[in-house]
Parts: sequence; structure tokens; C-alpha cells
Amino acid sequence: MGDSRVFAQPLSALRRSSAGIISRIRLENFMCHSSLQIEFGEWLNFITGQNGSGKSAILTALCVAFGSRAKETQRATTLKEFIKTGCSYAVIQVEIKNEGEDAFKPEIYGDLIIVERRISVSTSSTVLKDHQEKKIDVENPCVIMSQDKSREFLHSGNDKDKFKFFFKATLLQQVNDLLVSIETRLGSANTLVEELEKSIEPILKELNELQVKIRNMEHVEEISQQVHKLKKKLAWSWVYDVDRQLHEQSTKIEKLKDRIPMCQARIDRQLDLFCGLPITSQTSLCIKLSKRKPQGRVK
Repeated sequence: MGDSRVFAQPLSALRRSSAGIISRIRLENFMCHSSLQIEFGEWLNFITGQNGSGKSAILTALCVAFGSRAKETQRATTLKEFIKTGCSYAVIQVEIKNEGEDAFKPEIYGDLIIVERRISVSTSSTVLKDHQEKKIDVENPCVIMSQDKSREFLHSGNDKDKFKFFFKATLLQQVNDLLVSIETRLGSANTLVEELEKSIEPILKELNELQVKIRNMEHVEEISQQVHKLKKKLAWSWVYDVDRQLHEQSTKIEKLKDRIPMCQARIDRQLDLFCGLPITSQTSLCIKLSKRKPQGRVK
């Protein structure tokens, strides 16, 4: 492998936020690199070297570290193909500055975010500080432009190809794909909703019938309660009627009781008169009284 060098040109005279600037990359058993560590400047960086020295591998490592799939790098079909021959794993570690007004949650991540992606024959894992992940759109040519994409852009002579580049670089392609995906999902969701609405129609019909039955039962229950109340009222009406009759009879009895002394006095007077008559007169009077028909009861 030939020698490769990095030339960084810091521009200290210009001021800008340093959040999101890649400051260092470390590769271990990645493609042709057994162990490589490169520190970048804050602005423009040039990587030079002979063919096959691993310049493109550094750009590929950045793409993979930020979540790119193997096919998107146009260098492999699976991530395990990036592991150096004879090794069982590969490690990509990228340090990103997190300073200034555009810093991403500095109270959690601090001034430096370290993204480490470890690749083995069977698995792949990405680790970010505090075990959170953050993916960068490595497919956007304004973020990372591979050699093949650069060659394709330089050799595109018609406006259609340039518009495709513009469409993708400005994220319009991503928005369009998202809208198409949303439209497809929305259509599927509408179809599913229609099917569900048709499937619940019998249930809704049965529910309505049950609600009608419930209302009828509630009405029957109200009638039953009214009947129970009326039975109570009827029973008490009987009690009131009997009580009234008892009161009337008690009043009559009291009146009759009041007449007893007077009647007894009359009887006593008549008895005295009868006792004062001669024997013959008493006998004659008894015969006359016995011949009389009995009179009705005095009310």
C-alpha cells in the first residue's frame, strides 16, 4: 500500500460554528487499512496518495460510519466485505466536534461526539455516546460525493442529468420518495379502513338491535316499578278505608253508649210504674204485650 497524506488548511481568520466538523477518523482492519488514524482540519482537507493506497477507503469508511449500507458505497454488497482479508472484524471510529451555538445537546454529549461502528462477519453495530444513534444522509451528493458520483457528474452533459443531481442534492428526491411512500401507505390504510368498516357493519347492526332491546327493557323496568308503587298505594288505600270505617263505627258506638243511661232511666221508670199496678192489671198488661208483634230494631 502506497503512502497517503492529508493536508489541512485552517482558516483562523474566519469564524464559524465548529459543530458537526469531523476532527478525526480511526480505521482498524477496514478494507486495505490495518490501523489508520487521520486528523482533519476545520476547513478544506486534501488526501493524496498513489493508486490503491486507500484514499477512497477513507471516504467509504465515513459513509459506513454514518449509516450507509454497503451497496450505497458502490464498493461492496455486504458490510462484511469491508473487513480486511484475514481479519474477523473491522472498526470505524469518527470524532465530531460539538461546539458553538449549533452544538447538538451539548449538556448530554459534551464538546465531542464519537461515532463508532464495529463490523464482524455476522453482525454490525453503531455506538454513539449515551448509546444513541444519529444518521447522516450519506446518499446526498452535497454531503459525500464518491469517485463514481463525481465522475458521473463531471461527464453529465445534458440538463436532465444535472437536474437529477440538483433534485437529489436539495433533498427533493427524498421528499418525493417520502410523499410517494406516504401516498401508497395512505391508499393501503384507506383500503384497510373500508374493509374494516364493511366487517363491522353486522356488528353495528347487532349493537343497534341490542340498544333497542336495552331501551325496551328499561321501559319495562320503569313500568314494573310503577306497578310496584301502585300496589303499595292500593294496599295503603285499603288500610285507610278500613281505618275510616272503624272510626265511623267507633263514633256510632260512642253515641249509643251516650244513650244507654237515658234508656236505662226510662226502663227503670216504666218498671217502677209496672210494679205499682195491681196484680190483675199487671197480668192483663203482660197478656197484651205478649200478643203484640215484635217491632223492628231501633236504629
